[in-house]
Order: sequence, then C-alpha cells, then structure tokens
Amino acid sequence: MQIRRAATDITELYAPQFEQFGLELTGKGAVFTGEVANDRAHGRAWIMPLSPTCIVMEHFITPTHDMYLAEYTPEPYACVSEVSAPTLTCMPEAGITPANLKPLHGPWPNNAVCSFIQNNCGEELSPLFAGQLYHSRSVLFLPGYFDELEHRYPTEFVGIFEAFAEPWHEEATSAICHTLRRINEDRARTVGGHVYMQGIVETMVAELACSCAAHKQARQAAGTRVSITIAEEATAMIERALDKGRHVGINEVAERLYTSRSKLCATFKAQTGESLGAYIRRRRMERAQDLLADSALTIAQVAERLGYPQQAAFTQAYKQYTGTTPTTWRSQHI
Repeated sequence: MQIRRAATDITELYAPQFEQFGLELTGKGAVFTGEVANDRAHGRAWIMPLSPTCIVMEHFITPTHDMYLAEYTPEPYACVSEVSAPTLTCMPEAGITPANLKPLHGPWPNNAVCSFIQNNCGEELSPLFAGQLYHSRSVLFLPGYFDELEHRYPTEFVGIFEAFAEPWHEEATSAICHTLRRINEDRARTVGGHVYMQGIVETMVAELACSCAAHKQARQAAGTRVSITIAEEATAMIERALDKGRHVGINEVAERLYTSRSKLCATFKAQTGESLGAYIRRRRMERAQDLLADSALTIAQVAERLGYPQQAAFTQAYKQYTGTTPTTWRSQHI
C-alpha cells in the first residue's frame, strides 16, 4: 500500500481564518497560542500539532461587528468538535454538514459535540455576528493520518476517514465526548503534554474503529441470520407442500416469503450450496421414491400425491431425473 503524504501544511486549516481577526499564533513549546483585542474581535486560541496530519485546537472568538469569515479548504479534512451554538449555526454556510450531533451541558450555553468532513475544497464565506461567542474545541485530521494507520495496521482502519460523516453508535460518540473533555490548554502545556494529547486522540480513533468494526460484524451476522431463516422457511414450505400433495414453484415461495425471486434463489444457493430449483426437483423425486416403495399405491396415485396432473407427466419427469421409469424402479426395489 502506498501512503499518501500530506500535500497540505496543516496550519492552512486554521491560520488564514485567525489572521482575518488579527490573531497571530506564536510557539511556546509544543503549544502555539495567540490573543486578539481590536476593532474586529476579542478572543484567544491555542493549537498543538500532533503530526503533519493531525492537530488539536481550541478558540474563543467574539466579533465586534457583523462580518463574513473567508474559510479556505485546500484539501478535505475530518473533524470532531465541541462547539458553541453560534459556531454550529455558521457551519452550513461553510459547506459543512455536522453529523452525530449531541447537545452537551457545559460551561458555554448550548454547546454540542459533532463530527464532520469538510470536503468543499476552495473558499467559503460564513457570516459571523457581533457579540456572539464562536467557540470550538477540535481534533482535525487530514486523510493521510488514516493512511498511516492503515499502513501500520492493515485492514483495521479502512473507511474510518469517511466515518466522520456517518452516524456513529453510542459507544463511539461517548468516546469522542470523553476525549474532547480531556483536551485543554493547561494539560497540553504540562510535562508530557504532547504524548498525552497524542495518546487520547489515538485512543479515540481506535475506539471509533472498534465500534465501526463491531457493528459491521453485527450487521453481517444479522444478514446471515436472515439468509438462513429464508432458506429454512423455504425448505419447510416445500416439505409442507409435498405432504399435502402439492407442487410449489419458486415464484410462489418468493411471494409467500415476501422477497424477490432473485434474492430468494441467491440466498438459498449461498446458504445450502444447492439451487432452489434443484432442491425442489430432488425432494419431489425423493418423495416419489418413498411413495413408490408403498406397493399399495398405484403409479397414478403416486403421481396424484405429488401434484402431477397426469400419470404420463410424472413418468416423464421421473425418468428424466433418475434414468428409469417409476414402474421399472418399483420392480427393482420392492
């Protein structure tokens, strides 16, 4: 597998936006911070790059007047984020559709956790309104982050980038919430801060991958159980028809099981290794031999009990299947 290296300097995902407020970030160890208090906005931000393809960041920005924020996306990225209500409101204008939205009760009113993929590359304009707090605590991933994981752990992280735009199950959402709550600037600045942040982010991604894999297996198992049920119900229906002296065809079985003929045939073949049509013919002929073994029944009566309209039709079908006529078979086996 060839790893896709980051074509984008990850700072391009946030630096141009901060510059529009006059906010510049400067490095203090592994953490970069900045504050602003001017005629455009008040607030502060901090970021910690974890790798060339992943950063954690947090910002608190309050515009002093209504404005449009120009957001430029050089390449798609995935994100999990705790956001304030104004931040959430402006996402659609930036071409972002939040997924896995979960309201929180935190220090800021109407905060929520969400995930998303920003794949509208290019420039988007988002309206910001004076006096509203635009807060976000986030982890951002470029696609190359998951390429690296897939290279190190083949098959374990396939499709995880795309999962940020899809519904998650409760355990994955809980892992995201827990991780975001553990991201804070004070902890990032302490000894081992970078290793700590990297560890909780990798744990979060691992939990997401585990949840996706578990529920994929559950869906596959459920599908298998449904398929087995269809095959079992089809065979039971055929046996009941034979008991009643009726011939049941594939179309009738499909209709009574509320499925299509093609799905029924494919499922039956996959679960039994035998086509449904072959199964019906085989069981009908096996039942014919059971009846022929009863010398009290005439050939005509056997044909009738198997649902053949005429004895000649039964004789022809039996000879075609076994290579001998019903009369000959009976004479050889009774």
